[in-house]
Amino acid sequence: MEQKLKVSLIQMHSIPQNVEGNLALALNLAQKGVENGSKLIVFSELFDSGYCVELEDYKYASDFENFKDSKTLQPLLKFCQQHKVYVVGCIIERDSKHNTFYDTAFILNQKGLVGKYRKIYLWGDESRRFCRGEDYPVFSLDFGGFKVKVGLQICYEIGFSEGARILALKGADILIFPSAFGRARLYAWNLASRARALENGAFVLAINQSKSQNSQFTHQKIHFAANSQVINPQGKVLARARKSNEVLMCELDLGECTKQRKAIPYLQDIDVSLQIKALQSLD
Repeated sequence: MEQKLKVSLIQMHSIPQNVEGNLALALNLAQKGVENGSKLIVFSELFDSGYCVELEDYKYASDFENFKDSKTLQPLLKFCQQHKVYVVGCIIERDSKHNTFYDTAFILNQKGLVGKYRKIYLWGDESRRFCRGEDYPVFSLDFGGFKVKVGLQICYEIGFSEGARILALKGADILIFPSAFGRARLYAWNLASRARALENGAFVLAINQSKSQNSQFTHQKIHFAANSQVINPQGKVLARARKSNEVLMCELDLGECTKQRKAIPYLQDIDVSLQIKALQSLD
């Protein structure tokens, strides 16, 4: 049976501290994706608060145990319910039980939270802001006629092949990377996103922030790479965003994952036990 999925990646210029304005822009762009038939909408890393709120994370954090008090999750949930779509985003999470904060990607549908992933590999000063995650969950999304397994990673983690490989071995056909990736490392963004797709025979949705924001830590501008892109299982760029605020739409033929994994059977031939043994010997 044919399995084709329309997706929309929302590349946008988030303004730090302007949650209401950022959400309005995000949902306006997402609406265009829905009107084009997209069933999966993807936002970038910390798209709601802006990335550079380093000294004020507590102000913009959401608790997934309490949707009603979240200025971000509640509007997104209503959007999912109105349009019967899945939304992937990435926000500051507050764990109220332990009063800790995480850089967390999540998936919502019309029923609520499908699942979440806490960023494991923190970039630079992020370790001053967030605790690390500890696992690699894979989520099954139901699109009516078919189901798709999806894995989440965040920004800097696009350069860690191990995480994407674990998700693919657990069945993920789509790897999603909400990001706020720096322009100075655009070369790494372009190369790593294609590599993660090819080596795993998976689609990569790499969604990035655009323009720049002022760091509260360094008082310097952080320029983002933009260049959100959709990569197919052969490592080919299917679509790439060029504007600061843009809806990047693409249709994925999920049958390509099976074909590519047969053509180059990396996942079939990998010796996981040998790799585990080799890694343990590094201690």
